[in-house]
Amino acid sequence: MQRFRPGLLALVLCLGAAASANEQAVPTDPLQQPALHSTMAQRALILDVTQAGDALVAVGERGFILRSRDKGQSWQQVEVPVSVTLTRVDFPTPDKGWAIGHAGTILHSDDAGLSWKVQLDGRQAARLVLEEAEQRLAAQPGQAAERRLRDAQNLMSDGPDKPFLAVHFSDEKRGLAVGAYGLAFATDDGGATWQPVDEHLDNPGALHLYAIESLGTDLFIAGEQGLLLRSRDGGASFQTLDSPASGTLFGLVASGRNSLLAYGLRGKAYLSEDGGDSWQAVPNPQPITITAGTRLDDGRVLLLDESGRLLASRDPLQGFSTTTLDEPTYLTGLTELVDGQLVLSGARGLSRLNLDALNRSATREQ
Repeated sequence: MQRFRPGLLALVLCLGAAASANEQAVPTDPLQQPALHSTMAQRALILDVTQAGDALVAVGERGFILRSRDKGQSWQQVEVPVSVTLTRVDFPTPDKGWAIGHAGTILHSDDAGLSWKVQLDGRQAARLVLEEAEQRLAAQPGQAAERRLRDAQNLMSDGPDKPFLAVHFSDEKRGLAVGAYGLAFATDDGGATWQPVDEHLDNPGALHLYAIESLGTDLFIAGEQGLLLRSRDGGASFQTLDSPASGTLFGLVASGRNSLLAYGLRGKAYLSEDGGDSWQAVPNPQPITITAGTRLDDGRVLLLDESGRLLASRDPLQGFSTTTLDEPTYLTGLTELVDGQLVLSGARGLSRLNLDALNRSATREQ
């Protein structure tokens, strides 16, 4: 039985479903249907944006991928082989990048986002899980192996209905993608092969996994019900941390050499200054869900929330300076450019914001 959970996943799922329903006059398989070219793509729901060398790449609903060569002043839609909602994009090198999304989709580009090909989809992912479960049962019969096989069979029966929600590549070979209901796949060959690794994560409740962040040599995952996981062996295994949160955590920001900020539902945020061993609550008087964040080049932490506010701080434990956009909208992602500009993604597409303007209009909140 599927569990409904509020928050960013609900927005992604509902808006993605609505987009598919509006776009397609006849039923089609979004895993087989290339993304349609649309003049509205730049104003559609865009869920993430990142840099790929000198270019910017943004992903969003209906399989839209947009690319800019002029620092976000103009955008061009590129060919995409699927029309599922895409949730995140990561370029560990200027040329090689990965985009993830609904229906267990993982796409790869080796030309800075100009072209894309499918490396994994939900049907292939379910078959890989089933094959692994069958091999385990044959090699090590027992209740645990039988339960794993039943879960894999259920995954096959469900069809490709589970989205990936976070992706992180340590380099052009080693990557991890995680998502709804504990979905987790890893590669060590640049995506030529992907393997299920959910059993290497201490997540017995199959909670949704929303974010991946590196801090030094450690790797962290944040998720539903305050779940925090840490790996100290390069992602081979993850152990549960003593989390300060009970609500969903949607993101992580490496805020310093040994500092990590976790944020999420109803504006809750927590800072660890010892690599995840302990956490302190960060003051934020507005109970508005925080949806994205980054560490700026000047050392400040910048967070976005679903009301269209930007929250900046050099010391999160002392509070944030806040700025509200002239046209507030649900914000989903951001990247900082070298010319002092921010590029923001959200429910109304992509926009640029000058950091100087952000500084001038900021008000202090304690």
